[in-house]
Formats: sequence, structure tokens, C-alpha cells
Amino acid sequence: MPACPPSSDAPSPAARLEGLGVTYEDTPTPALDGLSLAVRPGEIHALVGESGSGKSTAGLAAIGLLPGEAVRVEGRVLLGDEVLPADAPERFAPLRGRKVAMVFQEPGTALHPAMRIGSQIAEAIHGGARGRAARRDRVAGLLRSVQLEPTPRLLRSFPHHLSGGMQQRVLIAMAMANQPLLLVADEPTTALDPTTQRDILDLIRDLARRERTGVLLVTHDLGIVHHYADELTVLRGGRTLEQGRTKEVLQAPAHPYTRELLAALPRPDFTAAPVAGGDSA
Repeated sequence: MPACPPSSDAPSPAARLEGLGVTYEDTPTPALDGLSLAVRPGEIHALVGESGSGKSTAGLAAIGLLPGEAVRVEGRVLLGDEVLPADAPERFAPLRGRKVAMVFQEPGTALHPAMRIGSQIAEAIHGGARGRAARRDRVAGLLRSVQLEPTPRLLRSFPHHLSGGMQQRVLIAMAMANQPLLLVADEPTTALDPTTQRDILDLIRDLARRERTGVLLVTHDLGIVHHYADELTVLRGGRTLEQGRTKEVLQAPAHPYTRELLAALPRPDFTAAPVAGGDSA
């Protein structure tokens, strides 16, 4: 697997995935086959590939939320000093929302439809805001951090009162409430219009840098990867084909599949090697 070696002065990872393997029932071929990667503090590491490549499976494994259909799970997840076997979801439960959090693709289904926005954000806060006034101030600060004004109207709103972009900002505020080491963002802008997509990705990048949170970004869009990811891993059929610093991989992709993904971009705005013959995936 071609990879760009990390520099000697690179910061220690916020999180690591080591040897992750996942096989679902009735499917002999693994959905994920030995994935290993590091996510560094304040950086975005993108998982890229076509549908069925194992991207979302990797994201769910990183937070211990694999579905029951996952009958064989291997590898481990490292969150700071915590070493979590990937086949032990109960080990993730006390850390979820604290050391690892997730932003889902559909914010409207991820938020509780019968809870007001202020209450949902307050419920996401663990420690550090004791008392009603302190918690209220913390909720207001979180909303401002995602560029929403904490007006009484917003705090009392239900999710269906908000636009998709506002819902996603609320989810990001909840995910970042406890300054997690790792934020898993699974196609977080797919359901949004292009302008809102850019705003949400800018927000995730800026919050990650400020809070020193590592982001594992699941996406099929190499244009997004080019603009936002510091590192990337290219997956196909659950296997890692290429990995390294984004700029280096996209300017000189070593694997034919990566070159094919680049060639499929309608208007690539960066230099990429042309598709050429080579080994198959």
C-alpha cells in the first residue's frame, strides 16, 4: 500500500484505528479488511471511496456503533490512553460523547424530534457546568461556537423548526460539547445545498483546529477532500489502497483506482496525474 511517511515532528495522534476488520452476516467478503490509520489533533483525516468501500463501517467501528449484523469484528481503537477492542461496544459507551463523538449524515433524524434544542444541547454536556446558570451559559457558548445566536426562540425550538444547516450546526455543537479527542463525521453535508455544505465544512475544520480535535471524515467527494482534509485513506472493497498527506496523494496518486476517482471529478481544480494502466484493485 503506497503511503507517505509522517514527519518526525508530527504530533502524537488523537486517535488510532489498528487492524480494523468487519464482516457482516450472509456476506463472506469483509466489509473492512485490516484498516489502520492515525488521526492527529486538529487535523482532518478523510476516508474516501465509492459506495460499499467500507467508509461508513470504519466510522461506526471508530465509535463502537457497528450494527448487530456485524458478526466478525477485529482490531482496536485507541483514544488517547484508552485502548478499546473493536468487538467490545460496551467499552465505548462511557467514552461516547466525551472522548469520541459523531456527526451523522441526516441531522433531522439524529436529533430527538420531541425535545427542544436547548434541552438537547444541555443533555450532551458532561461535567464542567454545574448548576442551571452555568449549564445555560455553556449551552449559549456552544451555540455561538457554531455561529448560532442563542435566542429564547431558538432554545425553545424543536428540530423540525430549523433548516437542515441549522440542525447540523446544533449536532456539531452537541458533538463538540465535551471537547472529544475524535469526531467522526459521516458524509455530514450530503443533504445540504452547496453553500451550506461549504459553511458546515468550514465550521468543522475551524472547530477541530481550535479544540485540537481529530476528525475522521467519511466522504465520497474528492473535491471536499482536496479543500479540507490533511490526510486521506482511499478504500475499495474494504481494502486500503492508498494513504498519506492529501496534497501529496492527490498531486501524485500511486494507485490506478485513486487516479480513476480523480479523473471522474467534473472540474478538478488541482493538478492530478492522468489515469494510466496499472495493477488492478
